Amino acid sequence: MKRALVVLALLVATSAHAADKWFDHYKKGVAAVNGRSYKLGVDLLQKSVAEMPNEGTGVRAGKEIIVYVPHFWLGIAKFNNGDVDGALREWRTSEEQGVIARTEYYSKLKDWVARAQTEKQRVAQDVASGPKKAADTAISRALAMQVDALSAGGDRSESYRAAQRKLQDALNQFHKAGTDIDDYKAAEQIAQQASSLFATAAEEGKKLKAQRAAAPVVKQQQPAPKPAVVAPPPVAKVDTAPPAVPVESEAEVAAKLAVQQYRRNVGEAPRAIERAESSDAERLRRELELAKSDADFDRIAREAKDRDAAMAQKIAALKAPPPPPPPTDTVGVVSVTTPQTGPDLRDAYRAYAQGDLSGAEQLLTKIVETRATAEAYLLRGCARYTRAMLSRTPKPALDAATDDFRKALQRNRALRLDRRAFSPKLVAFFEQVRSSSTF
Repeated sequence: MKRALVVLALLVATSAHAADKWFDHYKKGVAAVNGRSYKLGVDLLQKSVAEMPNEGTGVRAGKEIIVYVPHFWLGIAKFNNGDVDGALREWRTSEEQGVIARTEYYSKLKDWVARAQTEKQRVAQDVASGPKKAADTAISRALAMQVDALSAGGDRSESYRAAQRKLQDALNQFHKAGTDIDDYKAAEQIAQQASSLFATAAEEGKKLKAQRAAAPVVKQQQPAPKPAVVAPPPVAKVDTAPPAVPVESEAEVAAKLAVQQYRRNVGEAPRAIERAESSDAERLRRELELAKSDADFDRIAREAKDRDAAMAQKIAALKAPPPPPPPTDTVGVVSVTTPQTGPDLRDAYRAYAQGDLSGAEQLLTKIVETRATAEAYLLRGCARYTRAMLSRTPKPALDAATDDFRKALQRNRALRLDRRAFSPKLVAFFEQVRSSSTF
């Protein structure tokens, strides 16, 4: 009996020692993570998990009852130690065991997972930036070679048609690549093949032109008159000529280049501008696919270039420092001396100059409601005109801009827009309203 009691006591002591061992690793590992000793934390918490892999909310450790979530803490330690994938695996294990969802750590786990995924995406984008740039350069070169081949008259050759197919494949591969390095490298290789084929097509076009220029002109001799004969009944001719190969006009090529350039710039723009411009870029792509005439291609090319230029101004405004306030004796938008202006009008002009057209219009509307000056109407007309040029339905904003310009001219006929501060189109529109208004 005494021997059995001794054995039982030894078993209890061994069990308590084992519990103390995994708990000691866990407690020291959590303390190491909180103290930013992440490498030590990884070592200690891995030992704890090896001895006690399952998490729990009411785990007994010696005389204590604890919340045991080693995978959660091990994930934090691995993330800060540079092992993002290992951290995500640990947090996935913790969530799959289901214990942490009943603890205060669950919301923090979600935050850490989101942070790790963002970091993983950023690293992937950084790694892919080089191949992406190389692919984009190769595509741009292929587009330039396409224009050369078209100018040389090589657009009727089989090499040109094969190059077009290669170029479209390269564009499709580029746009779906995301952060895949291999996809970008494949797009670069396909674009290089397209460039080579366009170069071949250009050479073929030049040779064909040279042959046509060197061919001697043979004068046909008048045939001797033949005696009249009764002609047999006409036989219907069967057209055996091959179908004509569709040829892209210069207007179509220019439109494709403009839309492609605009879409690439939208993809590289800051996130806020990208969200605002992506729908227009996609709309222009669809309109380009459905366009049939050169007039449609010219319109699409102009709109793509105008939107690309307007987007470049927005990006520059985001990066540029705020403009200095205008002089106190002028609004900064007219070339004649005007009455003293308050800080509200200067704030509105500053918002307009930075591209915040909606904010500028709201400030100017408040000014007009309290103090309807010619300068306030003039600047609000400028803001509304610019918004109209960036809108799919410009007519309502253009009508509002015209009304504001007329009200401004009623109050001060001598108003002029400064050509150094505004686009030629806006100045021309204002002068047109002036010439058509009678007061």
